[in-house]
Amino acid sequence: MNISVVIITKNEAANISECIESARQLSNDIVVVDSGSADETVSIAMRNGATIVAQRWDGFGNARNAGAKSAKHDWIFSLDADERISSSLVESIRRLEPEDPSVIYGFKRQSYLVSKKIRFGDWGRDRVYRIYRRDRTAWNLFPVHEALMTGVHTRKRIIRGNLEHYITKSIDRNREKMIRYAKLCASKYCLLGRKASVIKMFLSPVFSFLSGYIFRFGFLDGREGFDIARSAAYYTWLKYYYLQMLSH
Repeated sequence: MNISVVIITKNEAANISECIESARQLSNDIVVVDSGSADETVSIAMRNGATIVAQRWDGFGNARNAGAKSAKHDWIFSLDADERISSSLVESIRRLEPEDPSVIYGFKRQSYLVSKKIRFGDWGRDRVYRIYRRDRTAWNLFPVHEALMTGVHTRKRIIRGNLEHYITKSIDRNREKMIRYAKLCASKYCLLGRKASVIKMFLSPVFSFLSGYIFRFGFLDGREGFDIARSAAYYTWLKYYYLQMLSH
């Protein structure tokens, strides 16, 4: 399977070099779609041999689709700058036969909070679908939580190996990013016609916390598990708060 790796970036100078290095295990065609980085992201990516696509920010889906169009191969691996392709995942991909082009391949994403490996809670169950044929599918254009579009002829398949996800800042230091994502998610819900009732606005965060921390054993990850569940509850409240503002 000939495959290209597409990485989306903005101000990822601290991450991009290691990200490209992990992608080199899999492909020599690495495309970096940069949306106006003000740091050294682009120059570092160029020194590491990546093809640069400069694009005004217009959503995650648009950025990923633009990178796929600029790639050399039809099979695409979509990657974020804070992710690394593990050697076990590389081996699984190398064993794949270029079978039905309508198959979308997924795998487990193993997250680390600073240096802590997260085994439980919502993060411990994370699966992502990132390998696909660009001539058979593309990313939808929702403002956030974009996904590959599927149809009646699309099949999903999970393969062995992990995508390593390194969140180098504490949950509290990611507050600005959380607020930005909550606003984008509220815009998505608004487009879908969803409403933010008072009951949902206050009960959904409680359920989110209990689901991640208790029912999915997030408490077994210690302090980090509590922080992740608390953050998820706050994020849930925020997105319904912003949805209510948009509705008014």
